[in-house]
Amino acid sequence: MKMVKSLILGTAVAFAATAGAQAADMPVKAKPVSYVKICPQYGPGFYYIPGTDICLKVGGLVFAEIGYYASGAITTLGNGAANLQDDPTLQWRTRGYISLDARQNTAYGTLRSYILGGFQQLGSNGTGPFGVAAAAYAPANNVFIQYAFIQFAGFTAGTANSFFDFGSNYLTLSVASNPWNWTNTFAYTANLGNGLSATISIEENTTVRTGNGAVVATQNVNQDAPAVVANLRLDQAWGSAQVMGAALQTRYTNGHEWGYAVGAGIELKLPMLGAGDTLKIVAVTSEGAVEYTGLSGSPYGGIAGIGLGFDGGASFTTVLDGFALGNQTEASSVMVQFRHFWTPTIRSSFHAGYNEAYNRVGGFGGVQVVQYGHSLAWSPVKDLTLSLDVLYTEIDANQTESDKLATWFRVTRTF
Repeated sequence: MKMVKSLILGTAVAFAATAGAQAADMPVKAKPVSYVKICPQYGPGFYYIPGTDICLKVGGLVFAEIGYYASGAITTLGNGAANLQDDPTLQWRTRGYISLDARQNTAYGTLRSYILGGFQQLGSNGTGPFGVAAAAYAPANNVFIQYAFIQFAGFTAGTANSFFDFGSNYLTLSVASNPWNWTNTFAYTANLGNGLSATISIEENTTVRTGNGAVVATQNVNQDAPAVVANLRLDQAWGSAQVMGAALQTRYTNGHEWGYAVGAGIELKLPMLGAGDTLKIVAVTSEGAVEYTGLSGSPYGGIAGIGLGFDGGASFTTVLDGFALGNQTEASSVMVQFRHFWTPTIRSSFHAGYNEAYNRVGGFGGVQVVQYGHSLAWSPVKDLTLSLDVLYTEIDANQTESDKLATWFRVTRTF
């Protein structure tokens, strides 16, 4: 028996040795190696940059859109004659964005750098609305940086949304009653606990002054003081709320004057109506700082804007913010927006807004803007959205009335 066991064991060893020798002669398939390591602490899409402890998320967005009666302008205001125009031509625009979000843990919390920029192509044979050169409607000659900021230990420095702004517009078309500005800023945000935060910010005021000084010779666009903005914000499971204020300086040849704006906003989640449903209300009042009511229409000076804008031979902002010391314009706005998901892939957004501004000096009586809008969006697959917006605008400027109906179709792909 011992002899049999020894024979079997010896045969097995010899067979194993022979098999091992043959295997050594064959190519060995290496195990897959993950050269990019997932960085889970900041959410999906973040990966470690190899050889560092920095987490990076790369993303982007592409949209193509076409609009009809999609811009409007008040082209003269300084002499008291308001010329309200409709633009019946088709407007075309294509944009591509790239975003980079880099984050890193430090002893003082997260260090974050964020960049969002891209390229733009306008149609109309190189012109924008009313035959204005396309370059006037495109940031940095069709190449632009929308956001570029650093956040660290509560501080924000760079180009970001004004801390006066609250939430985002539910429609593709811009609306007159929604403050919408990105600007150069240095800000500090204190986390007070339980979802409550407070921010104080100094911001470049020329980015919210559309064409300041273009008409009224007594005004000077150069600034010797930043805009001062503060907000108190609450974020909870039911939604968000914010109160905000801004102080803005206007310079004249014989001195300067400070204007102000105060506002409040609330956004409520309404799951009882539908998953993802929200209602947003924003109200602002101002004196000498009309742009914070949203009436300027765009953060870029001289842009007529999509949906509603003010442009042309006279500077709308200059006229509204004041003609001379002691003659600042009073303005206010209120906006209500509701977003409803009919299905997980189909949603509607409804808008109602009102603006008014008055300054009896210089022949400019005032302007009232009423807007109603609806956006229907469909996302047939993840990260692809087709939307159609319709926006009705009624303008009464210096007792001259005009109305228009704008439509805008957009296809958006995010990644």
